[in-house]
Parts: sequence; C-alpha cells; structure tokens
Amino acid sequence: MKNLNSAFEFPKARRDPNSGYTLHGRWFNDPYEWLERLDDPETEAWIAAQEAVTHSVLSGVPGRDWLRAAVTRSRRYAQLSAPIPAGPNGREFLWQAEASDEKLKFMLRRGKDAPLETVLDPNTWASDEVLVFAAPSPDGTLVAFGKSVGSAHDAVIHVLDVETARLLPDRPRGTCHQDESPAWRPDGSAFFYGAYPERGEVPAGDESQWHAVYEHRLGSGAPARRIFGDDHVKQYWCAVEISECRRFAVLYKWDFVHANVVYLLRLADDALVPVAPDMRSVNRVQVIGEKLLVHTDLDAPRGRLCVAPLTTPTEWRTLIPEDSDTLQTVTGVGGRLYAVYSQAASHRVRVHAEDGTYLREVALPALGSVNHTSGGGVISGVSGAWGGDEVWVDFTSYVQPPSVYRYDYEADRLTPYHVPDVGLDASSYVTDQVWYESRDGTRVSMFVIHRKDMPRDGRRPVRLSSYGGFNLSVQPTFTAVNAAWLQLAGVLAYPNIRGGGEYGRAWHEAAVKTRRQNAFDDYIAAARWLVSAGYTTPSKLVSRGNSNGGLLVAAAAMQAPEAFGAVYCRAPLLDMLLFPRFANTSGATVEYGSPDDPVECAYLAGYSPYHNVRADRRYPVMTFVPALNDRTAPPYDPLKMVARLQAEAAQGGPFLLLPLRASGHGGGTTLTALVEQDVDELSFYCWALDVARPSPDEASAPARP
Repeated sequence: MKNLNSAFEFPKARRDPNSGYTLHGRWFNDPYEWLERLDDPETEAWIAAQEAVTHSVLSGVPGRDWLRAAVTRSRRYAQLSAPIPAGPNGREFLWQAEASDEKLKFMLRRGKDAPLETVLDPNTWASDEVLVFAAPSPDGTLVAFGKSVGSAHDAVIHVLDVETARLLPDRPRGTCHQDESPAWRPDGSAFFYGAYPERGEVPAGDESQWHAVYEHRLGSGAPARRIFGDDHVKQYWCAVEISECRRFAVLYKWDFVHANVVYLLRLADDALVPVAPDMRSVNRVQVIGEKLLVHTDLDAPRGRLCVAPLTTPTEWRTLIPEDSDTLQTVTGVGGRLYAVYSQAASHRVRVHAEDGTYLREVALPALGSVNHTSGGGVISGVSGAWGGDEVWVDFTSYVQPPSVYRYDYEADRLTPYHVPDVGLDASSYVTDQVWYESRDGTRVSMFVIHRKDMPRDGRRPVRLSSYGGFNLSVQPTFTAVNAAWLQLAGVLAYPNIRGGGEYGRAWHEAAVKTRRQNAFDDYIAAARWLVSAGYTTPSKLVSRGNSNGGLLVAAAAMQAPEAFGAVYCRAPLLDMLLFPRFANTSGATVEYGSPDDPVECAYLAGYSPYHNVRADRRYPVMTFVPALNDRTAPPYDPLKMVARLQAEAAQGGPFLLLPLRASGHGGGTTLTALVEQDVDELSFYCWALDVARPSPDEASAPARP
C-alpha cells in the first residue's frame, strides 16, 4: 500500500491536561472535552481546518468524476410508493419522485385512471427543509404533514386543505421525528401523534425526553391534550396507530427497542384498554373484526402470533407458534395472515389462513428483504386492508433497489408495480451466504456479494459492514455506494453479528451490556475469515459502520488494528462513559449498560474507543464522519476521537475528519447532498485501499442507458 502519512499538516487540538472526571474512584482524563462546544469559535475553527485537509485528499482522488456518475446513476431514479387509500371514489395518495427531483413528493390520484396531482412538493422549499411525513384524513380532504430543517428530527406538524392548497392555522404542540406520522380520528375532526414537549414545558435539557402521544383537535385553538405516556421514566417513547375498523387507537410505549407496552384507546368513550400492560416483550397489534392479532416475543424468543378477543384482550392464545426462523412481522390483508420471517437474515413471506393454518409461501424475486428497519424497529413490507383485496409487497436486495409488487393470491403471482432502473445488471453478481466461527466458537452468518466472474485471488478490495445492536437486523439492502463499489470490482461483506435481531431475542441479548464484546469478536472474526478464505488481504479491507455500527468499527479497530486497511466511521458513539449525558442516547443504557453502575462502568471503559487509544499500536487510516446537527448520537464524539488519535497514535493513520452539515443522523436533505456524501465515501475507499476506476473489461459501465 502507498504511504498515506506523507505531507499531512493537521491543525493541532489544544490539550487540556486538567480536564476529566472520576467514576467509582477511577480518574478518566478528557483532554478534548472543550470540543463538545460545537458553536465555540475555537471549535469551529478547528473543524474547518480539519475539513480542509480531508477535502484536499478526497478531491484529488483519480476517477472522482466516474464515481459521481456511478453514484448518480444508482441514486437518481423514478420512485413510486404503494397507494394510500383515503376518501371516496377510489381516491388515493402516494409518494412519488422523478429522477430529476431532489426530494420525494406527496401526490393525489382521484381515481384509478386519473392523473397524479401534486399535494406537497418539498422541491419548491428551501434546500434544507424536509417533508418528514404526510398523513391524509379519512375523507382525503386534509393532510397533516411534518416539516423540519436540516434533518428528519424536530418536525413541526402543519395541516393542509387539499382542495384549496392552503394551510390551516392549527399548530399542534411539540415536535416529531421520522416515524411518527399522525393517526386521524374517523370523522377527521382530530388526529393523534407522538411528540416531544416544547421548550418551557419540561426542565431545560429534557426537551428530547418525556415523549408522549397527544391529540390535536382541529380549529379548537386549545393545546393538544396528552393522552398517553409515562410520568416516571423520561426515556420511554410512544407511538400511535388507528385500527382499520376505526374504533380504536393502538398505543405503544417503548423502552428503546427492547420491550413495549400496548393499550387500546376506545374512540367511542376514550377508555384505555390494556393489551400488553407489562414492559417485558416486544409486541405489535392489529385489530381484525372482534379480535386482536398480537405478534410477540413473549415466551418465544423468535416470535409467535397470538389472538385474543376484544372483550378480554390480555388473554392471548397462540395462533402461529414459534419457528426455527425469526418471525419479524405479521400483517392481516384480504382475510389472510402474511407472516414475514427472517431465515438466516433474508426474508420469506408465508401465508396463513385466519385460523393460523399454513397455506403457502410467496415466491420472492430473489434472495432479499421485504421488511425494513427504522428507529421504531421493524416495519412490515406487506400492506393492504383486512377487508380489501389488494396485497402490496416491498422488496429489495443488494443488487435491486427498493421495489413494489402486487400479490395476487388466487393466481399465486407477484407482479411488478414499480421496479426502478438503476443501471446495474443484477445477473452479473452473486450473493453468497457463508458461515464462520467467532472467537468463542459461535457460528455466525455473513452475506458476501461480488461479480460472478471474480477471481478469488486474495487481492480483492472488500467493504465490510455490520451493526450488532438494538435488535436491528443486517439484511439485504440496496445502496448507491454498494452499486458503485461492485462496479469497481469490489466485494461487499455483511456479517450478521450478535446484538442484531436476525436470530431472535437471544441473539440480540448475547451482545447486550457486559456481553457487548461478543459483537466486536464476531466482527473481527469476519474480517479475518475473509482473508483466510482467499478474498482479500487486510490492506485491501475497509471497515464501515454507521451509528451503533460506527461504535462497532471503531472498537474493532482499537482492538485489532492489524485486521483492517481502513475504517469509515459515521455518526458514531465513541465516548462510552459519557453517552448518557446526550439526551437522545440517555435511554441507551438498556443496551450498553450504565456508567453509574460500577461493574458496567468498568466494562464500558474497557472497550470505549475514546478511552482505548494506545501509542504503541499502528491503527489503520480512518475517517470519522460526524453529523454536526445530529440528534441521535453525540456529534462531538468523532471530534474528540480524531484529536486524540492525531495526538497520541503517531504510528498509525492518518486520521481524517469529514463533518456533515444540514444532514442529521440519517443523511443529507437533498439527493445532490446524498450523492456528494457517497462520492466522498467512495473516494476515501479508493484512496486508502489504492483502488482504481475499473477498465471496461473489469466492470460494467456505471451509467447504462
């Protein structure tokens, strides 16, 4: 590998030798604590100087224009969602975008063959303004939508009159996030929504706590009333849905993504009816007729489906028992039950009769995913109405972008509704699933994706990525970065390490709190297996993680620096002794453990990346990518980490800082911004691993007509 350390002049960070704190009798120095003050002129100047060095590297990478063309071809494509029925005469709403659009639009179709009409077009807004969600009223005359600035967080709800295109004067209290779409009362007089309190309603610093469900009545002028939440645990968050029969609001209260309680709000008299009143399992509820479907992992680590009468909703009876595969979601559509299973981390859709009898499995287009994950856990990719006859199925894979299909049960046929063209010939690539042993002998699965004709010569550039936390699964998903990397003759590797949800609750809990090292061991073992199996060498392997995955790749690099050639660490947690101070991660002690506990504190200190930089280790070249307006992870952790590495780890590196602005935890607010982020990421890979633009014989053209 070429020498990456030559001719770098990084701005030095002031080191405060007196900065630190004591936990359980042990002193922890924190010499770069001052970098947590992001709006301080000294911090701003240091960030700008670091950013200039990073961009001087990335902008000079050969083939950058090819990378931009490849990413653009795989990012800019026409998008169309399944329809959302609302109102008479077949009126329906949907999300849509042309390839030229920067943001998704919310559209209306007044009948089956009617043309699309624009309801909300955020492309006409300021570039940093985001349409976070939109929910039409039952009669389709109003739309409640969330608008935020710079990210999908802190959305303010507005109400639009569809016919006049005018905003109503209503301003519901609080702010919402991406997964908190409003749920309307049947008569359209009010809607329920999950939100954080406004400033002044709670003590300073708690504005991102005390999440609750509110009801806003249109035109009343009165503040929205709080109908569901918690009066003792401020870290819990809530969600709400309206049942298809329009008789109930289904209310959820979550302890992060680890467990929830569920109640019904009977809309006729606003009575609260318990369904799952104890915080000890993950449950999802659907009302069908006079009974409840309850998908739960209570007494079933891989999930089961129960049924209960509405008259006694806490008396569950198993309808679909626990299986060797993980039951992710169950959706009742067209009088049948569509159960989506994770079978070794890819999805199977099995159809059951209303009484639970197995009927058949839906033949999917390839090995891939139907469900998707979000901050609120797993979202079903099967949709439709219990009393309807249309079944919609989402699908994606590592080589197919998010697509929508119709399923005809009578014909047992999946028909494409919208399958985007992204210029990638999926038939040229193969997705293998391999198994390897972790440090303690546990067998772990991993997806490996590459060209069919790739020689396994031990010299392939490999992009390794995983997550390993919060019960979230690593499953086949398309991204523009992946598509471009494959066209660079690269290999993708996605291990399903412990801490995720691929194999049920036990797999998740195997890497929680003082068992977290299992996730790191699984990941390091994956890197070493890829070398021993003849795919690559450490110098050709880049490790990439986002959010909790950012913590994963940083901890793995601190523990086994020789296993990786480069690390790309985006929006991570890196100081594991102070993460509870950050409002949105204060509740993550249920996953990581708490520094307030002496045993858990010692364990956290043992792997916290910021506290484990060693001068005698040669760390790989690393880029840290903070989102400076991040509300999910501390945006200053990467700053402190880069400062410490540059000062104390002179043998390794270099260590780059690539700050994102108006991005939030999930990415940019426009397609152009997302493309440029992808190009920077790929440019880092090419520079760090010495990967060149492919010749015509090595990869297909990035921009197929």
